[in-house]
Formats: sequence, structure tokens, C-alpha cells
Amino acid sequence: MRIHITKKLAEKLKKAGFEIADSAEEQPSALGDWHANITTIQRRQCLVFTHDQTRFSLALIGMTQKEIKELTFWFSDMLANTMLKQGYPVELMERAVSSFSELSFDTQCSRSVQGTLRNMIWDLESFTWDGTQITDLAPYSISASLCERPCSIKGMRELDCLWPAKEMLKLLEQLPGPHETLH
Repeated sequence: MRIHITKKLAEKLKKAGFEIADSAEEQPSALGDWHANITTIQRRQCLVFTHDQTRFSLALIGMTQKEIKELTFWFSDMLANTMLKQGYPVELMERAVSSFSELSFDTQCSRSVQGTLRNMIWDLESFTWDGTQITDLAPYSISASLCERPCSIKGMRELDCLWPAKEMLKLLEQLPGPHETLH
């Protein structure tokens, strides 16, 4: 699966041994593309991912360099558990997780998705404004909460919005199951 990353995150991933492409060359997974950025909250590294089409977002909190080296595992785990927290049927969660085997990265970013990503980072940080430690937050619940807010996309009418959790559910329902093929 292709993840479009910021230059700041690209530097971290290069140190962890990942190869970063300059441009998006490969075909996207059935689930589509994502954007990601890294931020520091209370001296802890947090990676935030936002799905391009649905704006479904995931937050990996307190990531160590060792965990970053296993990013595909942690992303897959957070995706699956956030979907289960959202109440998605198990078969749709499995469909999402099985739609990719490895993450690949490039630095080709969309300003529109980056805007949503920036908002998600602010929302993540807001969970600590009452004095709560970032590492005390329940990661799957926090990611599920990030998906329960309205988002607008460049080109949408002013009063229109989409709800990431609902949009991702609709997308997964359209994907072929393990024994089906796309027509």
C-alpha cells in the first residue's frame, strides 16, 4: 500500500531502513492511498495516517525507532483494531487488512489531504490538554475518535462534509471479498 509522507517522516523512515520513492510509481492497493506525518506530543513520537478518499485516520502513539522498523505490522494492527472499535463487521476489517502486504512510501503529497492530516494531529494533541499523558490514551479508541468528526475536502460545497468512519465502511463494502474479483 502506498503512503505519501512528509519530508520530516521520510527522514525518520530512511533511518529505520525504509526506501522512499521520489514519485508514486506503483499501482495503489484496493484500499487506496494514505498520507502520513510524524509529530511530537509530550516528547513522544506519534505517527498519524489519513486515508486520501475517506479521511479515515489512525494514530500510532509513542512510537520508538524499533517500532518504526516494524511499521507495516503496527499500521495493520491499528487499522484492524480501530475498525473493530468502530463496530465494523469482522469480514470487512479482514478485507481491509488483507488488501495490502507491505507499506511503501513516497514524498508526493496532496495539500488537501495534508490539511486534514494537520487537523487530525491537532485533534490528537487536544486529548492531552486536560493534563492527560499521551501514553495513557487508549490508542484504538483515540483513532476511532479521530474518525468520528466531519471533514471537508477541497472542491466540496461549503456546507457539505463527510464522516470518515462512514465513508471507510462504504468503501470496504464495495471492495471484493476474498473469493470475489473486481468486474
